[in-house]
Amino acid sequence: MSSRELIQTVIPLVFLLLTISVFISGCIGTQWTASDWLEKGNQYANDGLYTSAIDAYNQSLQLDARNAKVLTYRGVALEHLGSYPAAMQDFEQALSINPNESGAWQGKAATYIDTSEYRLAVKAADRAIELANTPADKAENAYLLRGFALNRLEDYDGALQAFDQAIEIDPRRLDLWQNKAYSLTKLGRFVEVLKCYEVMVGIEPKNAELWSKKGEIHLALGQINEANEAFSIAKNLIKN
Repeated sequence: MSSRELIQTVIPLVFLLLTISVFISGCIGTQWTASDWLEKGNQYANDGLYTSAIDAYNQSLQLDARNAKVLTYRGVALEHLGSYPAAMQDFEQALSINPNESGAWQGKAATYIDTSEYRLAVKAADRAIELANTPADKAENAYLLRGFALNRLEDYDGALQAFDQAIEIDPRRLDLWQNKAYSLTKLGRFVEVLKCYEVMVGIEPKNAELWSKKGEIHLALGQINEANEAFSIAKNLIKN
């Protein structure tokens, strides 16, 4: 999984995990509140309309300039658009207001990964993990970021520990198992890689690519019959 694929996976989840329960009963006339603009920005972000989301967050910040969560949301949107210096500036500003804003630490970790500053990414992810102790701030994304950065630093054992901790929190997240399989592959532990793919095809049984990769692992282990069976399933899924 590339760093861009990781960010595309993690960023929508960061928006969801950061979201506080904001209920809008309706605006009076045209007078929108900071919360109204925040909600609008979140709607745009969840639809992948990050430029529009940033515009909405800007409106929210005009009314409430020291809202650490809105700054974090805007930073995430900027990071997703590749505006890394601006994103980092928002995360830093959010943390200057609330040093315990776990989402801002996750955002910093993601930005460091995109700019290949993997050691700094690990440190930021570690801080996010320390702070992510509430139901609204689950730590699996921070563990994923930590593991991804450690993979890039070739600390595959450390990465495995991070992915296992994330999997304990959410055992049905495919991206966690994919990254764990990558670490195990780098360590040459193919029997355990196969177990990862067995879990993954259980999560997404109609995913032809997963069946094909499972077949490749069977081949690497010299399991010809099992490999042919996996490849056959993949071909049938592609046809259908």
